[in-house]
Amino acid sequence: MIPRSNLSFIGGLLGVAIQASTFASAAYDVSVSNIFLIDTETEIEDIVAIHNFKPFDVVAELEWAEEIYDETSSNLLVWQLFIDGTQQADGTVNLNDSRALPTSVSAGTTTVERSGKHVVEVKVQVDEVTSESDRAYQSFNAGASFVPLIFVLVLASTTQMVELSLGMGVFVGCCMITGTITAGFRTMLDTYILEALADVDHGFVYLFILFMAGLVGIIEKSGGLIGITYALKDYVKSSKSAQSVSFFAGIVIFFDDYANTLVAGASMRPLTDACMVSREKLAFVVDATAAPIASIVPISSWVGFEISLIQAELDKILASDSDPDIKTTGFAVFLETIKYRYYCIYLLMLMSLLIASGRDFGPMLIAERRTKVYGRTDGGPGAALNAEGEVLQSNNTPSEDIPCKWWNMVFPIVMLVIYIFYLLAFTGDDGSGTQSFVDKMQNADAYSALLWGTMAAALTAVGFYLIQDKHMDRIIFFNIKGYISRAKRGFASLKRKFRSTPDQDEGEEEVHARVLMTYSEAMTSFLLGMEKIFGAIVVLTLAWASGAIMSAVGLDRFFGEILKSDALDYRMLPTLSFIIAMIIAFATGTSWGTMTIMFPLVLVPSYEASGGDANIFYGVTAGILAGAVAGDHASPISDTTILASMASECTLLNHVKTQAPYAILVAIWSVLVGTIPSGRGAYSSGIAALMGFVAMLFHVVFTAEFAINKTGRYDIFTEIYLRFAREKDELLQLKEDVKIAYETGEPVEMSLKKSITHEDNKDISVSKTVEIDLAGATETHRSATAHECVQIEEDDDDVDLESSEKDEQAPLENDNKIQ
Repeated sequence: MIPRSNLSFIGGLLGVAIQASTFASAAYDVSVSNIFLIDTETEIEDIVAIHNFKPFDVVAELEWAEEIYDETSSNLLVWQLFIDGTQQADGTVNLNDSRALPTSVSAGTTTVERSGKHVVEVKVQVDEVTSESDRAYQSFNAGASFVPLIFVLVLASTTQMVELSLGMGVFVGCCMITGTITAGFRTMLDTYILEALADVDHGFVYLFILFMAGLVGIIEKSGGLIGITYALKDYVKSSKSAQSVSFFAGIVIFFDDYANTLVAGASMRPLTDACMVSREKLAFVVDATAAPIASIVPISSWVGFEISLIQAELDKILASDSDPDIKTTGFAVFLETIKYRYYCIYLLMLMSLLIASGRDFGPMLIAERRTKVYGRTDGGPGAALNAEGEVLQSNNTPSEDIPCKWWNMVFPIVMLVIYIFYLLAFTGDDGSGTQSFVDKMQNADAYSALLWGTMAAALTAVGFYLIQDKHMDRIIFFNIKGYISRAKRGFASLKRKFRSTPDQDEGEEEVHARVLMTYSEAMTSFLLGMEKIFGAIVVLTLAWASGAIMSAVGLDRFFGEILKSDALDYRMLPTLSFIIAMIIAFATGTSWGTMTIMFPLVLVPSYEASGGDANIFYGVTAGILAGAVAGDHASPISDTTILASMASECTLLNHVKTQAPYAILVAIWSVLVGTIPSGRGAYSSGIAALMGFVAMLFHVVFTAEFAINKTGRYDIFTEIYLRFAREKDELLQLKEDVKIAYETGEPVEMSLKKSITHEDNKDISVSKTVEIDLAGATETHRSATAHECVQIEEDDDDVDLESSEKDEQAPLENDNKIQ
């Protein structure tokens, strides 16, 4: 018989043994939690679809039940890779090689050769513990990644319906990556559109746009938008001067492209409308002074993002080359690239020359003629329409008793700029006390600064309007007597209510000064301002989803493989970087997303391929940054393109159609006289800038035309189009009306035989009779029904309209005398 003490001892040993056995078995209880793929050639991670014959790496993520080292184990993790049940690779990982258990294992590289569904499976085993996981992928040829983009472009050009085009592009892409229509439909809604809505950065943009639109609504209700038009009427009397002011506004608001687009577009629209500038031209001026300025100015919301991407690649270079011939900080490299960003530089040159000369070409010339020839002060046929096909009419116009003063627009906008500048510096302050202002701007949180600054400006505007009283067409600031009188009347009203005495007649009440805008009116106008941009937000959401699906089908990988080809001459890398960045930005609609894709793909390989050539390195960096802006300008799904059309109240497709030829022209010359000769060392960047100016001047002088000229001729590109076009009656009629406008110096009255159709080739309600009195604050619009003619009616006593038209025609006549 064993003593009780011995039994206790034996029991303890058994318990320890059992516990140790339990820990030993639990120590390496491993499972495969997820599988993801990495494109081998471009190193793009977590690809959603496979390209046939293109190698990809398989990575399995691991989870361990207990991270306890087991001395009795073999410490070998065995993995196997299967594609459609067929083993492709296997291997082992020695767990003793690391002090911590691995969280992932590379399970080999493989390819697929046929299109369709493929199941990727990974099995792992440690001692007796096994685990496996699989994931289904669709595969297709690399060229098929263009299909969603082609759907978007073809549908947009044929249906003129942006929402349908973008939605179908997303749907087609989702069907490609899921393999079925039903799964594609579900994925489109619960993955791509939902993620576009749920993304935090997108949420900042939504709120910023809504707050900015609300601010514009408050300003409009206060009479500020009309007031600035009155204030500038003695200085801005022609289309050329109105465009110049809009261009200047875009340059001044250089610190952010979103703020630039929304502020300049909304504030300049009444002015350009009064001067018969087409909405398409205003949208172009606004869009082309947004990203090109914000991306090259060292103090802007773009700088910190660009520098962070550059610095990440610089760190990789410095790890292998401690003494490179290039600058070693992201900001220094950023400054070096400014002179190589030929697209941004040439575009600003072209715009300045077009405005100064009063010329245009292509679809923009047609848009300008449709507005000027017929004296349209509603923005022309390109103005945004409502659901009934009529020109948008504001429900937020100032009441008749509000004096329209310029400061009610200028003050809120100035405060907006101050707030955003301050908040950019505030969010970029690391608390060290050693940062310069430029350092703070580089580290700034642009999204937060824009969001906070816009709401602060809206609240400031409301407070500013509350301290103003309106009385007999006058504005009284801090009307102390009025406040006292108002308080007395309030007490008197309360007394009468308690004594059941009848209230004072309203007619007697009207003689007293009233606050410019009550809090209730401010809230209503704020909401009405936001209501106007709901359609644009829908398009913006679809554009983000469309950009995501372009990457999902592998369009970025397609171009990445081209850039990383060993057969390329490294001196062509600046040019290829620019072109491919432009194409990716066009397809995805995001310049920042393009930069994020391109920098890891190109920067380090280009440095190594060129042997550390500084000229090539700076040229490639600039090519990515400029190409992203160029593609963004020509893309119908770009956020800034959508915002520019929204702020200018121009239809999106009209904006894209008129701006794209300018963007493409500048991009071509950026390659021909910029990136190619600069990359080959033919001449310096300064000479390249001069060559670009000569090229832009050549086009303005020899290929562009005045909106009003003696012969009515179009630019050379449109004249060539007319020789081959079948449906050209409208353009030919417009050409004849240009001659009449030149001879008479007056807008042409349209008859039923000469009705202008809108861009969707339907006779719709674009006709308007407009009477504008810039000095007297009256503007009446009477919409005509379908098939009615457009008329400019001049009353005998309406001196202001007549003088306004003469002022507009005078510079046109002077310009034509130069010819």
